[in-house]
Amino acid sequence: MKRYLPFILLFLMLTSCKSEFGSFNEQALTFANNDKKIDEQEYQKLLKQISGSDEKGFQQFKNDKGEIDNIKVVSYLVKYFKAKNVGLTANDIWQPLTNGTQETFNINVYLENSASMDGYVKGVTEFETAIYNLLGDFKISGLCDSLNLNYINKTIPYQKQNALPADIQDFIEKLEPSVFKQRGGDRSVSDLKNILSTVLKTVNNKNAAVLISDFVFSPGKNANAQDYLNNQGVGIKIDFAEKLKEFDLSAVVIQLQSNFDGLYYDKTDKPLSFKGKRPYYVWIFGSTQQISTILNKKVLDNIKGGYSNRLVLQSIKGISEPNYKILYSPKIGSFSAKELNAKIISDASTSKDNQTKGLFGFNVAVDLSNSLQDANYFLDTSNYILSNTKYQLKVETITDKNDASLSGFTHLLKLQTGELREEVLKIEIVGKTPSWVFNSTSIDDSNILNDKNEQLKTFGLQYLIEGISDAFYPKSNSNAINSISITIKK
Repeated sequence: MKRYLPFILLFLMLTSCKSEFGSFNEQALTFANNDKKIDEQEYQKLLKQISGSDEKGFQQFKNDKGEIDNIKVVSYLVKYFKAKNVGLTANDIWQPLTNGTQETFNINVYLENSASMDGYVKGVTEFETAIYNLLGDFKISGLCDSLNLNYINKTIPYQKQNALPADIQDFIEKLEPSVFKQRGGDRSVSDLKNILSTVLKTVNNKNAAVLISDFVFSPGKNANAQDYLNNQGVGIKIDFAEKLKEFDLSAVVIQLQSNFDGLYYDKTDKPLSFKGKRPYYVWIFGSTQQISTILNKKVLDNIKGGYSNRLVLQSIKGISEPNYKILYSPKIGSFSAKELNAKIISDASTSKDNQTKGLFGFNVAVDLSNSLQDANYFLDTSNYILSNTKYQLKVETITDKNDASLSGFTHLLKLQTGELREEVLKIEIVGKTPSWVFNSTSIDDSNILNDKNEQLKTFGLQYLIEGISDAFYPKSNSNAINSISITIKK
């Protein structure tokens, strides 16, 4: 018996090293493979594991009060099963919310009908197809208590309450410049601050809002465009900051493109006859719960023709630590694998190879699937802050489904430095205005007819989004959303 004792002790040591979060994943996978579903009893067992553990991996399933958020749990399970090539959807998972406790909410749609929008609705356009598809999905998604359709400019000149499928079809089929004019209101100027303020006031725990517009600012003929944009940005920031004081607000911005045939009004309100592709935007405002529900229903992902870019804005209630692990290979230089499970790189030394001499580098696999942000947000290294700026960072999406070591992870962080030192390297992902907003912004649209790049930009866009972003992510705060810490020892 004594000769087997070392092996028994080794087995006990190895099995005890398995984290509770790892056991949770294994049990969920076992349940899923048994009968291709997670029934109520199985789901409750998983919830018991979450509530009974203080491991950091389980924190992603809880709100700021420490309560389990079932939407987050189901969203994680669906993505985890997908990574494991198990074909379960949210419909295959028993959920407390599907048994009558999920609160539906009204979705109030506001379509700007200022004159600058006429070009998007002349004839059959991609704009009309995408919006029809979006409204139809809202109607059949099961999350919508009432779908209400509105035109908006300086006022709300037209409303259709509790729209039926036939009303949606009629709303889209009648999208023509002549109908925009008939619906009334002051169509002469796009006062975006006033429009956003009007829509924002309608948002509460029972009402989410969708605003559709080209979001092109209209300074006017005699205005100083730069002063106008600065003032509008400040005003928008104040409105959103006030709303955030009283309400758990979140917002989603998606940028789309459509054929356009009509008059484009430049920064001096000069009408220019333009035919070609132009960007436009769909904004969704609601509580964090409402926005989470909409994103989990994949309503935006199903828009016909897709979208170019997406941004999610939500107030930061705490820094979360996503599930991550340090990979032993590939690497530059050398280090020991003995403490990697504890997030510690030990016995680190720089490379002695000719091509990489003096460099040290390693990769970290991270699971960011539970975030509301678009996956592309995490590919932009400007959204990261490193405690040691001597490290270079590259981020890639994990696409290799055959590599077991990467299973359950979404992104690969590649880190490299020429100055290796002992430290705790902290990597933070922060909330901020992403690069695509600045790349899509025009500050002078007077030559739009001749400048192809200008045609795909939006005048003043960064002032609009930065104004809102500054309300969610004040520059006086760190605005860290996620944080990863790695101890490095020589």
